[in-house]
Amino acid sequence: MTLLLAFRAGGFFPAITAIAAVAGAIALVLRVTLAEEPFAGWSRLAAVTALGAAGYASLALLSAVWSDAPARATVEFDRALLYLEVLVLFAMAPRGPRTLMVLLRWLLGAFVVVCVAGLASRLAPDVFPTSGRFVAERLAFPLTYWNAMGMASALAVLLAFTTAAGAQQGRVMRAVGAAALPIGAVALYLSFSRGAIAACVLGLVLFVICTRTIGVLLALVAAAPPTAIVLWVAYRASALGTERYAEGAGPGQGHRVALVLVLMVAAAAGLRLLAERLEPRLHGSLRGKGPQRPGERAGALVAVVLVALAALLWVDVPGRVDRALDSFRTGNVVPDTGDARDRLLQVGNNGRLDFWEVALDTWADHRLVGTGAGTFELEWEQRRPFFYVIRDAHSIVLETLAELGVVGLALLLVALLTPLAVALRRAFPRGREDRDAHAAFAAAAIALLFHACTDWDWEMPSLFVWFFAAAGVIVAAPIGAGRSRAPGRTARVLCGIALLLVAVTPWLVASADSSLTAASRAFSRGDCATAVDRALTSRDRFPIAPEPYELIGYCNLRGGAYALGVESMRDARDRDPDNWRYAYGLAVAQAIAGQDPRPMAAEAVRLNPLEPMATDLAKALDSDDPGERFRAAARAKLPGG
Repeated sequence: MTLLLAFRAGGFFPAITAIAAVAGAIALVLRVTLAEEPFAGWSRLAAVTALGAAGYASLALLSAVWSDAPARATVEFDRALLYLEVLVLFAMAPRGPRTLMVLLRWLLGAFVVVCVAGLASRLAPDVFPTSGRFVAERLAFPLTYWNAMGMASALAVLLAFTTAAGAQQGRVMRAVGAAALPIGAVALYLSFSRGAIAACVLGLVLFVICTRTIGVLLALVAAAPPTAIVLWVAYRASALGTERYAEGAGPGQGHRVALVLVLMVAAAAGLRLLAERLEPRLHGSLRGKGPQRPGERAGALVAVVLVALAALLWVDVPGRVDRALDSFRTGNVVPDTGDARDRLLQVGNNGRLDFWEVALDTWADHRLVGTGAGTFELEWEQRRPFFYVIRDAHSIVLETLAELGVVGLALLLVALLTPLAVALRRAFPRGREDRDAHAAFAAAAIALLFHACTDWDWEMPSLFVWFFAAAGVIVAAPIGAGRSRAPGRTARVLCGIALLLVAVTPWLVASADSSLTAASRAFSRGDCATAVDRALTSRDRFPIAPEPYELIGYCNLRGGAYALGVESMRDARDRDPDNWRYAYGLAVAQAIAGQDPRPMAAEAVRLNPLEPMATDLAKALDSDDPGERFRAAARAKLPGG
């Protein structure tokens, strides 16, 4: 699922998320009805985590009551439902000592495939071209968003390093992990995502702190030099960080980097295999020194801390951090120099402080349960200090506060932090067979959550389904903990029916979206007959969505059915009353139908004061002459082109 969603824009759009949620429901039905003991892995920890996730999903759906935007709430519910399904599915099976490790291996493979696909599009654009909808100067394929691609690459780096260093891994898998490290590192670099790079470093440091084994040292010795070499070659390939990477010298530079990358992948794997021969000798050398007394260990720790502090002061780290924080606070937009490499040394918030301030202001007005799932976009349009189009608050914490209040955030934290806390607790005690696997999960999870606090990773299921799968394994009961009672046939059937009923909502969203997409394309071609037919199909399948009514309304206006156009626009606005575009469309319809559109045009401006289309329409319709208003409405631009 991680891999498939990555190649469908990360799962960002409602239709693919809904299809994935339907697949999750079917998987649960099969588990409940066919497994001999379907709940053999269920535990108290699983129940707590699942209750948090289920409470969050339920609150998102219920928020349609006070947001008056049921379609938005349903879309957010589908995503939360998908995460809940994955969590429950993996928590239902008992956990073995190697289960988490095997899962992380497969996830490493998925993220490496994503990185290889992205690198192919960048290093060999003449062989693997991508469409112009991807930002040229930063690697975004296949997830379509460069920061999401950066985070996927960071996860590949983290899982590769933990595999190369893991005591539970065999020698071949350690070599595979070392070989994957340069691939993820180059993809991470070419995304030029500073947040993803910082998250990756944070995860690596955490893993080293948790494990502190010889395997970590050997993984560094084997993989760090080849990775550094290929990164240096990639940095020197100046065309790869510009929008002209597929022209002129770009393909040649890309091919050169690809060749070096292949060589360094082989070198990292070979060095890790050679390092295997050193590990027994190092272990023997350390055992020969005998155990350290507590005083010796404390003295060594103090010495290391003092040396580290001296080094930090020597290079003026405190001053550098202070200047970087000041630049982040004051540097609203990172300048675009045309060379994405310049971003790596620039510090700025790119408007995030304004996004977060609007989210906090929204939460201050609706502290308990927020304004409703999916409504941050509407709040931003009303409160934004400058014209910039966004849908998300670029922070999972602040967006949840704004949309679902403290209740929603509390439920979300239960679902996210319970498995993380369990993994950290199991990562530190020595002697556990699965210690390194839990440390690897903790490192990757903290990196992901750190990045999700500064971006919209939550809305990219390809970045989060793995988290809930691994979380399900972590909170599941171990094999042999106790024999669960198998449910009877009637109970299985009833449970399966209930799960299928849960899948109805995402199925309706997915089926309606395909018809809506066809209607939008037909409308853009001027084919209103097809547009209305497909929009009616979409409306019948998902009647709470406003978009089909809007399309039907504009087609009615084009066909001269002015009264029907006004009626359809009212229906659209009733389903999302705080969205400026439906007030705008209703004003246009009223002007063409000979009604007074000025109150509704003013409402569109109130809902989106900085939107030029809304202000221009209000000015154009500010006339007592119905004929002049008709002509102004007939010339009006339509939202979305």
